Amino acid sequence: MSERRIELVRGDITRLAVDAIVNAANTSLLGGGGVDGAIHRAAGPELVAECRMLHGCPTGQAKITRGYRLPARHVIHTVGPVWNGGHRGEEALLASCYRNSLELARAHGLRTIAFPAISCGIYGYPVQAACAVAVRTISAFLAEDAAIERVVLVCFDEAVHDAYAAILADPGTSASVDAHARMLGCLLGAVVGDALGVPVEFQSREQLSADPVTGVRGHGTYNQPPGTWSDDSSLLLATADSLINHGYDPPDMMGRFLTWLKGQAYTPHGEVFDVGIATRSAIARFADGAPPEAWGGRSERDNGNGSLMRIAPLALFTRALTPAEIVRCSMEVSGLTHAHPRSQLCCAYFSLLLPLVVQGLSLKKAMAQASQHLAPFVPEAERGVLEKILNGSIVEAPASAIRGSGYVVHCLEASLWCAANHPSYEKAVLAAINLGEDTDTTAAVTGALAGAMHGQAAIPEAWLRALASREYVETICARLVERIEARRS
Repeated sequence: MSERRIELVRGDITRLAVDAIVNAANTSLLGGGGVDGAIHRAAGPELVAECRMLHGCPTGQAKITRGYRLPARHVIHTVGPVWNGGHRGEEALLASCYRNSLELARAHGLRTIAFPAISCGIYGYPVQAACAVAVRTISAFLAEDAAIERVVLVCFDEAVHDAYAAILADPGTSASVDAHARMLGCLLGAVVGDALGVPVEFQSREQLSADPVTGVRGHGTYNQPPGTWSDDSSLLLATADSLINHGYDPPDMMGRFLTWLKGQAYTPHGEVFDVGIATRSAIARFADGAPPEAWGGRSERDNGNGSLMRIAPLALFTRALTPAEIVRCSMEVSGLTHAHPRSQLCCAYFSLLLPLVVQGLSLKKAMAQASQHLAPFVPEAERGVLEKILNGSIVEAPASAIRGSGYVVHCLEASLWCAANHPSYEKAVLAAINLGEDTDTTAAVTGALAGAMHGQAAIPEAWLRALASREYVETICARLVERIEARRS
């Protein structure tokens, strides 16, 4: 287990004989106070001379030098974020410090590395939250990589030591992810997953097996720049914006969908390049003045994943309601574009599931509870179709039984399977994409679930950095989470 390769010690990081110690540096890399100053003093003037040649380091990134007079062979310098209340991407940047430091150690063949508590000094990051990010990020890295044999968490003061000890004492370290981080992870995770899947939409599993997606790509199916998100995210953001400004108001949501379809809002580059047939038809009926009950398609063929892909904001917004109210709201919102009971039930299940994951329940327990809450609303005609979801057996299925098609049941099954069978947000989303077919939507739904499981910090910073209109997306996501938290206070 990764936790057994993490060691907690009290003491002075400059005295550790490891392959590398990590310096909580400033952007100049030329030394400062706290750990930074102590490392420079112990290493001697040769260290600052080499650092001058590196020309600084951006926040969240890492650079490596020799250790000189230190017992450690190398120093990895990383720049942590200054705490600004948690609304300026601090968590993702802090996670990036740990991840990039570990990746740099691996690239240089280093096997032992020691970290201070990055950003917990004058940068003001709350100790408990910072330690949770550190353990979560390191554990995820070690779970996927055997090259690093030992990670030492070095604590100079008692508060940091106690915070680390409490987290490491709980084998389920994911419980240290708070609800705020999970909700942001859910929303941003959906958009990032969508963007990664866009360039290869409609490619087969066989094609992707020969050339698997491993990170951000561009162009491809729609000839869009890297980081471009599709209608999946546009409709999710429109739903979120409606909830922020009007609360639960399905007609307002539909009005925003129409605004999007006209290319007037919620797009990455000011144009609509992809839209599902069922969604377009439903918006057209709304625009023509049809009554609400006529908007969403109700036939067997109207069971695409076009409502499931945008339901996550509603699931978070209604998380404090009773299960029956959550089911009612999610079925109504699904019905704006997809009104067949199957699509509505898939949305209801996902809306019941996500709040339980945000609470910190394991996926297995959350699935069982969601199924129990949904059971009274499932008509006999749909029980067989949804059986593997409702009894949880879908997560035990072989990969060959999982489809990435645009059919709503396939999409939900694939997302549950990917999230259950891969240890991180990154691995789950890539697995979803490489199933082929409706790659963007499968990755968006998987990204919402995996983001809720692992938190915002689990989303690779490189993927966020590439995201089209990142600030716009993050602003809507943050505002919705603030609105949800304000309702509960």
